Amino acid sequence: MKPIFILFALLPICQISAQNSVAFFPEELVVTANSLNLRAEPDANSKKVASLPQGTLLQFLESWNNGQYTQADTTDENAPYGRWLKVRNKNNTGWVFDVYVSGTTELFYENSPQFDMKSIAPLYWYGIYARDSFADEVRKVQVRLAEEPNEFYGGAIKLLKTNQKDPSKFLIASHAPLPTGYCGPLGVFDPNQMFFSKSLGPGSQLSIYPGNDQNDTIVKPTYGLAATGCASLDDNFVRITDYQLVLLDYATEPISTQNLTEWVRPEMVEVNPTVDLLWFGDLDRDNKPDAIIQDCPYEVGCRASLFLSSKAKPGEYLRKACEFYWPGD
Repeated sequence: MKPIFILFALLPICQISAQNSVAFFPEELVVTANSLNLRAEPDANSKKVASLPQGTLLQFLESWNNGQYTQADTTDENAPYGRWLKVRNKNNTGWVFDVYVSGTTELFYENSPQFDMKSIAPLYWYGIYARDSFADEVRKVQVRLAEEPNEFYGGAIKLLKTNQKDPSKFLIASHAPLPTGYCGPLGVFDPNQMFFSKSLGPGSQLSIYPGNDQNDTIVKPTYGLAATGCASLDDNFVRITDYQLVLLDYATEPISTQNLTEWVRPEMVEVNPTVDLLWFGDLDRDNKPDAIIQDCPYEVGCRASLFLSSKAKPGEYLRKACEFYWPGD
């Protein structure tokens, strides 16, 4: 099994080319290292502009070389791999290495392999759990990395664990505290038992809504996610072209829309879009729907993206806040 382990150990480097054209970076970052040097250039040996303490908020400006992965210090063979990001903090502008920063909101999954320590950044951690058969809830949790043997990876790997006995649906790391309690209407709902598909393939249309907790009678918005496209048989293989994913606001007349296609577009045109709705509710508690949408934009690997209504800009209903990537088909 050793060759498999070597292959996966090299994966963060190998996925460089796959992610270049569709790389996502949060608009706001926070320093997670105890102290971080802001550099004049994307080079560990360039002039230091400022020293940033843990918790400093940064505005993302651009990535070096279109999100190219490199070593933090190319003169040190043991230096970590990551990406140089150009950021702004108050009156200072410069470059930081992304291993030492995090988005102000991050999405994770319990028991997922972690190949670096970035996943336990000193942020507030929360788990989303099925409260009962009718609702989900947010719980504040503690997380740790547990090392366990794994035959598939050919050795011991670190898994993300919580201090809860119940299995979580997903985990959120946040710079700011989140309200705990009710966060959505799904509960232990199984869409397969309700003649409901999570697929957002061409021709599908699904609804997302924040839901109402007990004794909550506020009328809240319901949005639709409509997927369109053309499927045709090409050399014994189904090809999907002109794929579009659009959000619909049913409460407006005429119906207002937001095009979400840019967030789920495959990196290569010959790759068919594979898009699914994983979760919806009201994570940021603003009485508007939030959603987690999964797509597989790369030749190898998929991602789950968290869309929050509170991050939306004028003219938008949702905006992507963060993503969780994992290798595989």
